[in-house]
Amino acid sequence: MLRDALNSVLRQSYSVNEVFVVVDGRSEIARKIVADFHNDRIKIIESIEKKGGGSARNLGIRASQADFVAFLDDDDLWNENKIEKQLAALKNYSPNDLVFSFTQVKSEENDRYDLLPESGPKKDWSFAEYIFLHKGYMTTSTIMSSRGLLAKNMFTEKLPKHQDWDWLFKADFYCHAKSVYVGEPLTIYRTQYVGRSMSVSQRNTWHYSHEWMLGYRKYLSREVIASFDRGNVINGLLDDHSMNKLKKIWILRRILSDFPDQERKSEWKEHIFPFIIAQLKGRFHDEK
Repeated sequence: MLRDALNSVLRQSYSVNEVFVVVDGRSEIARKIVADFHNDRIKIIESIEKKGGGSARNLGIRASQADFVAFLDDDDLWNENKIEKQLAALKNYSPNDLVFSFTQVKSEENDRYDLLPESGPKKDWSFAEYIFLHKGYMTTSTIMSSRGLLAKNMFTEKLPKHQDWDWLFKADFYCHAKSVYVGEPLTIYRTQYVGRSMSVSQRNTWHYSHEWMLGYRKYLSREVIASFDRGNVINGLLDDHSMNKLKKIWILRRILSDFPDQERKSEWKEHIFPFIIAQLKGRFHDEK
């Protein structure tokens, strides 16, 4: 995967002057792959101690001297003119401006693919509204950021989930950064790899998602919170077998208190009542 990702960087129509392969921890395999390229532009940085993806990206940001910095996860790819087109889209901005660009994504899984998102955000939308209410989509591998924005908005370290959304929310809510959307599938997101399927985002870690969203609660509408919780919290909570059933119901009630009235009623009907009935049936069966 890393070899393919690096090849997609080196094949860019706009020559990339510096490439940093940042390893969260140590990797003999990564060192060997980098050495095999025999390319002075590619340098490897190992954090020695594993601290998470946010910390690794920050190491790369600090090492880079570029006016605009782009990110690529090792299981993704860039189209050959990705950098050229993003720089063209940012031509009216200086490196000191608080601005970033992101692209459409070609999401591949086996022989199928989707193009995401269908459109970029409107001016009066926050990025939270764009992502959670208007079918927006963005991954870290699509981002190109100005040096000025990165100076104010690094990645949050030791954050186990939602690192891309977190960076985006901070850019929007804290830095009031401008964004430029390039509506072409210049980034390829490959979902079929085993490593990605076993990542934190795929495991039952609903509590990380819930705690993260609470940190931005004052910036978000009830509709955004409801959409996020439906997609990232509620099902994981219901499937969490390590938790007492009554505590689950108590947490669900607390979560749903943030929902708009109609959506709260819908969630009670769709999730909580069936859950309670299932538990009562199980208890009755055990007692028999």
